[in-house]
Amino acid sequence: WFRPVFRTLRAMRKVRGTRLDVFGYAHLRRVERELIQEYRETILEALAAARPAADLAADLDAVVELAELPDLVRGYEQIKLDNVDTYHRRRSELLEKLRPAPAQETPMCR
Repeated sequence: WFRPVFRTLRAMRKVRGTRLDVFGYAHLRRVERELIQEYRETILEALAAARPAADLAADLDAVVELAELPDLVRGYEQIKLDNVDTYHRRRSELLEKLRPAPAQETPMCR
């Protein structure tokens, strides 16, 4: 008796990601879509921030951990949203670790 419902759902898959996708308007779905773009930008930023090959070994662990961060984002509804917060905190920490330290000004001798 449920077969017609499954056929309807299958036909509706073409609607996914379009303006007609009513489930796509949910807060969690919007967050998930934003995370995809954010992850791409994070990886590009991490690769750009990595130091030259001689110092790459020092940054390699941080870059690998950044690449694995999406594994944190699991669960349903509020659990997933809490994990997204954890993801953002850890992402910020790792990116800060990769960014070069500001150059210290040396006092000028007169």
